[in-house]
Amino acid sequence: MEIAISFALALFLSTALVPVAIRYAGVLGLVDQPDGDRKIHVDPIPRCGGLAIAVAVFVPTLFWLSDASELSGFFIGALIIAIFGFLDDRHDLDYKWKFFGQIVGVLVFLFGNVEVTKTPFLGLGDLVPWLSYPLMALFILGVTNAVNLSDGLDGLAAGSSLLSLSFIAYLSYIAGELSLALVAVATMGGLMGFLRFNTHPATVFMGDSGSQFLGYVTACLAILATQSSSSAVSPLLAVVVVGLPILDTLAVIMLRIRDGQSPFHPDKRHIHHQFLHLGLLHYQSVSALYVLNFALLAMAYLVRFQSDAIVLLSYLLFCVSTLGFIGFLKHSAFARQRREARLKKSERRNLWLRKLAWVYYNGGTTIQFMLGAIWLVWVVMSDYSDQWLGGFSIAIIAATLLLWKWLASSRLYARLVLYSVSVCAVFCASYQVDLNRLSWGESQGIVDLMLAVLVILLVLSIRMTRRELFRLDNQDILVLLILMAAPLLVIGFDNGNEIIGAIIRLAILLYAAEYIIGRSKKIVVSMSFALASFAVIGAHAIF
Repeated sequence: MEIAISFALALFLSTALVPVAIRYAGVLGLVDQPDGDRKIHVDPIPRCGGLAIAVAVFVPTLFWLSDASELSGFFIGALIIAIFGFLDDRHDLDYKWKFFGQIVGVLVFLFGNVEVTKTPFLGLGDLVPWLSYPLMALFILGVTNAVNLSDGLDGLAAGSSLLSLSFIAYLSYIAGELSLALVAVATMGGLMGFLRFNTHPATVFMGDSGSQFLGYVTACLAILATQSSSSAVSPLLAVVVVGLPILDTLAVIMLRIRDGQSPFHPDKRHIHHQFLHLGLLHYQSVSALYVLNFALLAMAYLVRFQSDAIVLLSYLLFCVSTLGFIGFLKHSAFARQRREARLKKSERRNLWLRKLAWVYYNGGTTIQFMLGAIWLVWVVMSDYSDQWLGGFSIAIIAATLLLWKWLASSRLYARLVLYSVSVCAVFCASYQVDLNRLSWGESQGIVDLMLAVLVILLVLSIRMTRRELFRLDNQDILVLLILMAAPLLVIGFDNGNEIIGAIIRLAILLYAAEYIIGRSKKIVVSMSFALASFAVIGAHAIF
């Protein structure tokens, strides 16, 4: 359950800290200026989101890890990477200083408690440390810079890393590495909070402090998850998990070398730039890359227990297919048609969905009732009682009733209440017994059916405006991809699916809560249900 709580805390911290970072971005000198050679945006935008992400990751992981010393090298290295990234965002460091900071961070990680138990194509055991450790260092440096270079569109690096981290969390959990799973899930929570502000059109960038930190964390966790002695997966799976930014970077470098340019010369040849040249809109290009990354991870899931040769061959096949498909589209009628449609701005809306306009007017209220009903069902049917949790619930009720005049307009307090009751409800449900009486199958129950209906309502309600009706944004598509993979991952946990199930359910509840806070003018219904749920929790603790 600590994993689920870490996700919720990281999500809350990131959501709360990003606006603060934006407010002081100018004072800190963290503003990204337009650059026609390699950047898309035309207005200055704060690039301070990485600081919020890093804090949101460090706080819950260091608090909830039972023995943080096991990952001391990882955390110190991550801190070094984040600091040098911050200095780069502020002072535009020379590439030598950037590499120096990255190398120091990687060396700290490798000199920590890292054990190489598997070497690709060489079997088990630390057979050739003089080769394994340099390869790991090169891999981490490569991924750190690849994620940094791929951060060219709103939500791209954060969303793609979120998908990769979800797969790493799965690999860590099935290997029994709960500490790694907790770090991965906390990072996912930090990214989810950041994506709320980074989804196109973005109001903040993560900057080098975020992209380098993210690349480092993802690469290190991928190594640790696949190198675990209790893991049966191929060590090459670490490459596949972060394979899309690696493919993008290598492809761009090859193109630059072919044209006689420096491999580090900035240009607009990345895959996301090529999608834009094909005529796709900004959010469509990012969504297409999400789908590509999702397909790569699905392939990794299928070959996770195969030999190194099969894993490598599968990845190479994916790379060739991806580049070949993009090349085919460039010379097809698709690109011309998309460019013409983009110039005419004639994207048509789905006629079937237009018939569901009632969701535009009633979706927010309906979601509030659905969310509140789920909270109440979980806490009422649970037989769990805890004095500390009961005291916290009573304190929330008292503060709300006594200070309602001052707190009624506070989005921060509303977020605190709705997030807290979601976490408490999931926590109580993990200890429930009577809830099984509501089930009509082995795993499907009334509550999960309510969650499914809630997801459908969210999908239909998101982005329903009069100007751009029924368009999902990148964050919505990202959540849908994760939800698509969730049933498969739950099945993969066999008897240990309680934790991953709790995380999935909590993610849905928090996403619904965030939608209500961001889109609904009045949240009295949700607050009433939340207070009623807290009252039940408090009653369980007292009686």
